[in-house]
Amino acid sequence: MKKTTINDIAKAAGVSKTTVSRYLNQKYANMSETTKNKIEATIAKLHYQPNRNAQSLKTNQSYLLGVSVADISNPYTPRLLKGINDYLQSTRYQIMIMDADNSVQLEQANIQKLLRDEIDGLLLQPLNNQAKNYEQLIASGLPTIQVDRYLETSNWSAIVSDNFKKAAEVGALIQAHHYQHVIVLTNSIQYISSRKNRLSGLKAALQTSNINIQVLNVDQEQDWQTILVTAAQQDQKTVIYALNGSLLWETIRTLRSAEIDFPTDVGLLGYDDSGLADLITPGITSIMQNPHQIGKLAACKLVKLIDNPKKTKTEKTEIPTSLIERASL
Repeated sequence: MKKTTINDIAKAAGVSKTTVSRYLNQKYANMSETTKNKIEATIAKLHYQPNRNAQSLKTNQSYLLGVSVADISNPYTPRLLKGINDYLQSTRYQIMIMDADNSVQLEQANIQKLLRDEIDGLLLQPLNNQAKNYEQLIASGLPTIQVDRYLETSNWSAIVSDNFKKAAEVGALIQAHHYQHVIVLTNSIQYISSRKNRLSGLKAALQTSNINIQVLNVDQEQDWQTILVTAAQQDQKTVIYALNGSLLWETIRTLRSAEIDFPTDVGLLGYDDSGLADLITPGITSIMQNPHQIGKLAACKLVKLIDNPKKTKTEKTEIPTSLIERASL
């Protein structure tokens, strides 16, 4: 069977070859909706498949975008990727997803591979907030947008949740329920901006109170479950604040195994990346992020940065989260 060409599309649609070429390159200026719809319908009818390699040679672009995520098994990640993919559906770009598996070494190896593959841009969920760990990427000049987290100093824009603001609201809620002791359950905080903001926002809200804050780092304490159970059984009115969804569910399992009830024995709240907090009895007070919106906006911003690098300003955009109070406090 003869392969369908641009000439075939132009002839069948009743337009010029130049118009079809402009459509395929998404140059829609001065092109009517009628013409666009006619070309789109003709392409579908004739099953035309553009030669991406040939297009890349003409434009000096690969039309590949790299996506480096911290942990693909985290419930947050699929929703982030869905947002990225939903935006890119209407563009010519395809994505290469790389999972760092929470390893700085693997993240660096993944970035090197993406650079060798000559991607046009990168969406990065960084495992570290120090620019020195990304010197080669920075030096490459590759258009890059950070998602979920950000470096302390860089010229890259970032799309993140409003972590500090929401943590301050958590602090106010804890005070309103008259808790005396807060156990903050977290992974290592030092190099992850989102975790730092979730803790610092809480501390800012509670700095004038007499509430004691205990930070329990599960990466440093092998027997953290035992420490958590012991702390939860103190005489002080205690609440546990889990800084991510995985830790929230681990906490629920730990408390139930120890026959500690919430909110009777201890209060509980945390980030819920799976959207299941309302299915637990009693419902869990939780913070809901919007990774889909973060991914969609980040992809949009990256495409604009690739197309107009001088017209795209560097900025940090915070996507609102929702604090949903249920029966666990």
